[in-house]
Amino acid sequence: MFFKSSLEDRVEKAKKNTDEMNKLIEEYKPFIASTIQKRTGRFLEYGRDDELTIGMLAFKESIESFNKNKGKFLSFAKHVINLRMIDYYRKTKKDGKVISLEMISQQHDGSTIDIGAARALEEYEKEKENESIKLEIFQYKNELNNWQIDFSDLVKVSPKQEKLRSLYKEVARLIMENEELLNMLLDKKRLPIKEIENLTGIHRKKLERGRTYIISLIIVMKGDYPYLKEYINWR
Repeated sequence: MFFKSSLEDRVEKAKKNTDEMNKLIEEYKPFIASTIQKRTGRFLEYGRDDELTIGMLAFKESIESFNKNKGKFLSFAKHVINLRMIDYYRKTKKDGKVISLEMISQQHDGSTIDIGAARALEEYEKEKENESIKLEIFQYKNELNNWQIDFSDLVKVSPKQEKLRSLYKEVARLIMENEELLNMLLDKKRLPIKEIENLTGIHRKKLERGRTYIISLIIVMKGDYPYLKEYINWR
């Protein structure tokens, strides 16, 4: 059976194969032009506008710098192209003239490419991280709803005192480490206050006031929420 290679696989191959790289650049010239035209707001033509040559160099740079474990290639390439265009217009404005293609080629052989790729990768990873955080929060909201807890109420129930927050975190950890308490919580969807009071000596009223906060912590601790877990650890 014939399996079509993904673009990301082709990019990996192009890193070691000049012919494949040239094919990719030629094939994606419309993508390069579209990306730059959205930034400039005007029609550009290959062989006439320097911006498109810069875009092709940026696309080549993207191929050389791409890590397929970081996501989709075209998203990464778009970041690199946009950054190179920003650099181009900044230098044009600073010098008061258009940059020649010879100057661009010299820059392409220098360290500025590595800097541009690093900046693009940093922005791309930040964007992906933000997307992951948004997804986590969405999933967390849905899980809280199953416990009749409104996400917006967490701010209201969050203890103002660090000492009290730390106490409730310890209670949450105790429940997570005690299979009997955890099962009671999950089965009945209520905090086993009497049992926790007997184990810890914490007053019942204090536990009742922290009920929502403690349960919300446990949901994070037992779920697939790496970003929210990190937030809880340093707060």
